[in-house]
Amino acid sequence: MAIIGIFLVATLGHSNSTAVSDHTVSLIIVGVNNDLERQVKAYITKPDSQDLPRLSDQIDQMVDDTKKSLRALGYYDASATVKHSSYKSSTIIEMKINKGKPTVISNVSLDVTGAATSNTEFQTLLQSLPIRERQIFNHGNYERTKDLLHSTARNLGFFNAKFTRSQVLVSRKESSAKIFIEFDSGPRFNISKVNYITDLFSDDFLERWQPFEKGIPFQASHALKLTQNLQNSGYFSFVRVKPETDLIEGSSIPLHVELEPASENVISLGVGFATDTGLRVKGNWLRPHHNDKGHILKGDASISKLRQEVSASYQIPHRRSPSTGEYSINIGILNHRTDDTFSQLRTMNVSDHRLTKHNWYRDIFLRWQNENTDDRDDRINLLLPGIGFSRTVSSGGLKPHIGSFQSVKLLGGSRKFLSDINMFQATASAKKLKSWNRKHYLITRLDLGFLKSDSFARVPISHRFFAGGDNSVRGFDYQSISPRNSDGEATGGKFLTTLSAEYNFYIRDRWALAGFIDTGRAFNDGSAPYKVGVGAGLRWLSPVGPLRVDVGIGVSEESNPVRLHLAIGPQL
Repeated sequence: MAIIGIFLVATLGHSNSTAVSDHTVSLIIVGVNNDLERQVKAYITKPDSQDLPRLSDQIDQMVDDTKKSLRALGYYDASATVKHSSYKSSTIIEMKINKGKPTVISNVSLDVTGAATSNTEFQTLLQSLPIRERQIFNHGNYERTKDLLHSTARNLGFFNAKFTRSQVLVSRKESSAKIFIEFDSGPRFNISKVNYITDLFSDDFLERWQPFEKGIPFQASHALKLTQNLQNSGYFSFVRVKPETDLIEGSSIPLHVELEPASENVISLGVGFATDTGLRVKGNWLRPHHNDKGHILKGDASISKLRQEVSASYQIPHRRSPSTGEYSINIGILNHRTDDTFSQLRTMNVSDHRLTKHNWYRDIFLRWQNENTDDRDDRINLLLPGIGFSRTVSSGGLKPHIGSFQSVKLLGGSRKFLSDINMFQATASAKKLKSWNRKHYLITRLDLGFLKSDSFARVPISHRFFAGGDNSVRGFDYQSISPRNSDGEATGGKFLTTLSAEYNFYIRDRWALAGFIDTGRAFNDGSAPYKVGVGAGLRWLSPVGPLRVDVGIGVSEESNPVRLHLAIGPQL
């Protein structure tokens, strides 16, 4: 009997535990707006099924916590009443809140002393602080005001800044609050020197990356820009810049720059796919600090069914502004195949690449190239000086909500200067992205090309224009839109015009549906018709970049060709 009794007690205990765990507790709050309700719910602890035996104590604690939470938003006389109803499998708690009369700021006394009184940026801050007279007093805004004053002062080099008074006097009788803030910024400190902690390069070399002169007033933005310059140099795997407040002398402060060098050799491999080029395997080799002068060696190889390319480059940073420019020497070999032609291109390029003050990337280059195609026995040699400008502006990271891209390039060659033919080429591209409510996106694109030569028949394939493919007129094969010879083979044109409009609608954070219309032509005379493709697609913001899947239909053709397009990469 004893054994049976123990068994029954254990079974009953297990059954009760299950019943309690299945019991739900719901909380309903009435009497306040959504903002105050969120504040209360974030502050209080809602009872659960395990609290039912002591629910009265839990409710008393909820009432106290509710009053405290509303005080933080300026409601010092709030009250709350709670009633609850219990059922077999649920308990409903209803809290009715009377927020009372709000406490309004009747006076803000803000007194700033020290050198910050003559600083324009600090004075601008004083005009936009989150506390104002006749506002409902909010403890969070009060604390944010203090944080803004202190952090802004330090970011501007006032390292001795301190509050001599910060006080709030609340009158519950008058439902008012008086705020008193006295802030002494102290003196502003200048950057005395920069201490670089590395044996990789000399201080003289690293100082070329500084966006400021020694002796100027400290700003956090100076330290941030120096960090970005050194990170973007490619020489270092870790960069940290900070003011050394324990080494202040007089009105000067040094900066401490901690650096960890990148690997001596950086090798990366990748695999990609696009319907234009098929499966692509790519490899890169980088030697980021070839010598103590900051020269960089690079090697690249890319292999796909239609393109096989190998190149090597030697990069030399600009003497005066290495963070915004470099000289480079590049050599490479490219095999390129379309359905109708095969070409082999050998190049050597010397260029001056820099970022202008208007954030345009400018390339001035001198390119030698040697090219032949399978429809011609002789090789064409060209010496092509040129210049190019490009700029990308976007906001929103991987999923930009606004952005644009523009580029233009001019190059030419002459028989008088070591080229086999006279030739001039101009290309221009523009792309614009705009969104509404982060769900609706409109992307437009324009590409233009112009080629002039008195020996067009000898112009290499790499300089002629073709249209069609993933990033051109969808619904048509890669580079299939072109003038054709008597055998029906695409030969490339003297001119290019393509235009595209695409609409994306995001059905989820990373997934979007797309619709598009593309038109364009590569042609030798104005009578050539425009080709038109329309279609729909799917977008996915993958961790390695946006994936685009499109089905395009060539509606300008009687056969209405259908083509699947796959591509990965940024919109701009």
